[in-house]
Amino acid sequence: MGLSQKGLADASGVSLRMVGGIENGATSVSTATLDRIGIALHATLAELVSDPVIQRSAQIDRVGWRGEKGGEGVLRRSIDTRREVELWEWRLESGERYQAAADPVGWHVMIFVVEGLLTIELETGAVNISAASHVFDSAQTHAFINAQEGAVRFFRCTVW
Repeated sequence: MGLSQKGLADASGVSLRMVGGIENGATSVSTATLDRIGIALHATLAELVSDPVIQRSAQIDRVGWRGEKGGEGVLRRSIDTRREVELWEWRLESGERYQAAADPVGWHVMIFVVEGLLTIELETGAVNISAASHVFDSAQTHAFINAQEGAVRFFRCTVW
């Protein structure tokens, strides 16, 4: 593609400093920032974080987010489809929140809660999910929140 750091920063809306920090491995970056860079590069999040020698439909097992209290979001698998489906396993400790940017139009998120009570804060209102599943249009800002005592564990499947 031949983009300079400045070109990538301009195309993705990510600061030049952040792009440089990512390239040097000196910056911790959110999945939302990686998504914006991926869109500018016409690459999926899995393509950005995966080992390029591993086949595209593969087990990834890479941490993409770490909470202040020990929670984490781990990209478990990525499977080639018409576009792609990503399967993430998440754990939010009590009081943790993961804030996500809006995805492009046409993207959706499927949530499968296996332990605890997950609150999903959407532009249209909050949804509480306990040991169940939920699908929402992720072309809006959204946050995953654990407002209860104890951990909440859930799987997030991003589809586009």
